[in-house]
Amino acid sequence: MPLYRGFKKDGSSPDPPVEPTRRIARPEAANRSRPAAMPSVNSVVTNPTVMASTALSDLVVGWLVVIAGPERGKVLSLGYGVNDIGRGAGARLRLDFGDETIAHENQAAIIYTMRSRRFYLQSVATGTWLDGRMIQESVELKGGEMLQVGQARLRFVPLCGPSFDWCAGG
Repeated sequence: MPLYRGFKKDGSSPDPPVEPTRRIARPEAANRSRPAAMPSVNSVVTNPTVMASTALSDLVVGWLVVIAGPERGKVLSLGYGVNDIGRGAGARLRLDFGDETIAHENQAAIIYTMRSRRFYLQSVATGTWLDGRMIQESVELKGGEMLQVGQARLRFVPLCGPSFDWCAGG
């Protein structure tokens, strides 16, 4: 999985990132198809790191709401780390409603960094628009922005940020 940094068309090296990011581990698709069993007391005691990362990846930090186009009204939950947008099953935010103009795996990504409590939009493929202008670099999101990917228009709604984060206890 690539890290999402500012790609430049002229082939020059990208600008240094604002802050390093890391992807939070999440269960694979095969593991999602089975119902989750309640962890035993022993598994919680013997492997707290696995439980903490799984619990952290399940926490919602914001949303994308489809406000126009196919699937209007659909809500996509954002989690900690990289939220890649695409049509394929591997995309964390899946926009699979028949729009072939959306890249299969990596159209764009919304990244939430726990350390700075900020959101960033990183365009990977052409055709990602933010508030009416094409995005080709990493842009900080504040809330209320309009993202257009293919035929879908989505509104960004943050939950976490400077005044609240799950890891800081509110």
